[in-house]
Amino acid sequence: MNSKQPSDLIVEVFAVAVSDLVALGLSREEAVLGLLSQAAVQANPGAMVHAAVLHQKFHSDFVET
Repeated sequence: MNSKQPSDLIVEVFAVAVSDLVALGLSREEAVLGLLSQAAVQANPGAMVHAAVLHQKFHSDFVET
């Protein structure tokens, strides 16, 4: 049985998806925006509000300087 938390698994899957899309020729930004676009159209409005809150809290952790 896998002992990883669901959120950890999602982070790993997202990283792999971005990496695979970059390997197919997209930029990292294009890959992230493409995945985000799909999530946005499939998620309910409450999930998108939650996503905006998470963005405000954690986006700076992922910004490359």
